[in-house]
Amino acid sequence: MIQHIVCFRFTAGATVAQIAEAGAGLLGMTGRIPDIRRISFVPNLAPSVTEYSHVLTVELDDMAAVQRYADHPVHVETVARFLAPIREARLALDIEAS
Repeated sequence: MIQHIVCFRFTAGATVAQIAEAGAGLLGMTGRIPDIRRISFVPNLAPSVTEYSHVLTVELDDMAAVQRYADHPVHVETVARFLAPIREARLALDIEAS
């Protein structure tokens, strides 16, 4: 099992409503991308919250599934529609879950 973890830093002008809408869009990929086993989008609770305020975690079977997820039209459209307009930076990690 692979955990695809993405930390987001949003632009200074991003509103709470836009971030919530982005989260809803990400969570809405469930059932639309077959490789997703589990997905969450939550606020970062660490003291470094100003660096990356929110974290997306997607569980997938293997790295081939991560690539299919990344290339899937639903993922591409979700990123373009909800994240691209408000995302300043992102940090992505793929780790093997124990």
